[in-house]
Amino acid sequence: MSKTASRPNELYFITLTVVDWVDIFTRREYYDLIIENLSYCQQQKGLELFEYVIMTNHIHMICRGKDKPLSDIIRDFKTYTSKELYKLISNKAYESRRKWMIKIFQAHGKSNKLNKNFQIWQNLNHPTLLYNNHIIDQKTEYIHMNPVKAGCVSKPEDYIFSSANPDSPLKVMEL
Repeated sequence: MSKTASRPNELYFITLTVVDWVDIFTRREYYDLIIENLSYCQQQKGLELFEYVIMTNHIHMICRGKDKPLSDIIRDFKTYTSKELYKLISNKAYESRRKWMIKIFQAHGKSNKLNKNFQIWQNLNHPTLLYNNHIIDQKTEYIHMNPVKAGCVSKPEDYIFSSANPDSPLKVMEL
């Protein structure tokens, strides 16, 4: 994440993307890991989450770090979830794409000096500072419409892994 997203209490739109846009989030247990860790970051690390969507190969969020740089929170989130996702994928005999995904993650890890053995998340998070209500509304609509535009659902509120769904497993704060 760039230095501009390191100031506490500023609201950002960020995107976390899997390397090579690998569709990793196709099984419930992978989604659950992301939800659990975002919830942990909310409770323990000062992540204030206002909107989100978890797609098959990326996550969009409107969030901020409460009294802590958002970049630090996201760094910790990506580090932990990378390790845990890699373990889950590696140990699941029924994961039909396991060898293919591991090969991609290992290739990215070897070619990136920031990693040792593998890399799941792209390095950049594309932070956009949200400094007025028009931009906040625009990014909120973008997040909510992402699963609709991808053809996953016909209405934003029908996608379970989104703040647009009132029954979403991850609770968010009101903007």
